[in-house]
Amino acid sequence: MTATAPPAAGAGRAAGPPAWLVGPDPTLVRPPRRELVHWLLRLATAGAYIGHGAYGAVMAKAGWYPVLAQLGLDRAAADAHALLRWSGGFEMLLGLLALVWPVRALLPFLFVWRLGSEFVWYPLAGLPAWEFVERWANYTAPLALLLVRGWPRSGRDWLR
Repeated sequence: MTATAPPAAGAGRAAGPPAWLVGPDPTLVRPPRRELVHWLLRLATAGAYIGHGAYGAVMAKAGWYPVLAQLGLDRAAADAHALLRWSGGFEMLLGLLALVWPVRALLPFLFVWRLGSEFVWYPLAGLPAWEFVERWANYTAPLALLLVRGWPRSGRDWLR
């Protein structure tokens, strides 16, 4: 009888989400509920982006002007270039994409975009950190959607 060596660390395992994020079982949602959770997360992500974008594109929310001033853009310059309308429209487009075509590559981008925009907003506008915490679901919904859709196993999977 010959002894066999234990498999090397990570051998035989397909690439997946980081273990610290999902634990030992990357199948977070079992098939009977996966479609329901998938659609709920698509709606949550789309709603967050479309709603947030509407504050700029449709309402031109005045609260953005002090933040833009901290970045060196006065109200006249922001209005002259329709900055709020363009950035809000872009966010609404991202929300629409999350709803109708949520490719895996889009979802980490949505996370980084939202996290970045919140980090610009709160420290520069002087709002309390709880505002950042209050919007936590806006950043994590795209990540949850990525995990429910399944972590990509190849470069091509990022576009599915």
